[in-house]
Amino acid sequence: MKTTEQGIRYIELMDGEPGIDIPAMVKKAKTAYKPFNFKDKIELLFFYNERKDFSHAIFTEYGIIDDEFDGKKAVHHPFGVKSIIGIEISGDDTIPLIAFVLGQAIEHFKQNMDIRRHAEWQELDKSDSYQCWQTYFCQVHSSVIRHGLEGSADMFLRSLPFVLAKKEESFSTPYITGTFRHLIHTLSELYVMRQAGDTEQVDDFMKTIGELTEPAFMEIYEKLYAELAEYLETLGTKYNEVHDSEIFTVIEQRKNQLAALYG
Repeated sequence: MKTTEQGIRYIELMDGEPGIDIPAMVKKAKTAYKPFNFKDKIELLFFYNERKDFSHAIFTEYGIIDDEFDGKKAVHHPFGVKSIIGIEISGDDTIPLIAFVLGQAIEHFKQNMDIRRHAEWQELDKSDSYQCWQTYFCQVHSSVIRHGLEGSADMFLRSLPFVLAKKEESFSTPYITGTFRHLIHTLSELYVMRQAGDTEQVDDFMKTIGELTEPAFMEIYEKLYAELAEYLETLGTKYNEVHDSEIFTVIEQRKNQLAALYG
């Protein structure tokens, strides 16, 4: 058992990995967020090369069943009001992955406050619109780190044209949830790029998206961008405040509008 400079406990499940400075990586990932006391919100961080090692470790230590075949390289498991986190050591991707799951730990903490203060929000974690907000919140901060390290934060934007090329299928009932989550990721990246002043690159992406869709799509897409950005810059970064549930209603409305557009 080791700890970072901030006192976050972590375990390395890798053998013979030279030159990996985990405390430095965690410290860098934390810079994406405003000050937040992760120490008493995170039970344990696990770093691994093989997901099966993480799955085995948390089942042995905590009795938590982990889906080792879900393909995720960064995993968040609630542990009471705390979080248990697993991160695959993935070269330059490792620090953005850490930033993403640190965001999940913040949201888990905030969600617990929501549930304690508002009993009717017991189903919050099962709401798809809440999961979309969490994706946006985490991806914005992960993309901040990725942009700082590589000068680029367009992983999901680059793959979006392939999704939009088959939009009638992508927005059909079986696929709408996954497609909408992809759009949420792209809106996160657009936010970071616009904040960084990458205007030319943003314009190129928006031109491509516009050519593959139509004005009705672009209107919904831009409205959702503005709504998520406004919430992020106000209540979204106030970690000790209860969420305003109206943002989840807005997200659901935009999803339904897109489904109706191509359904």
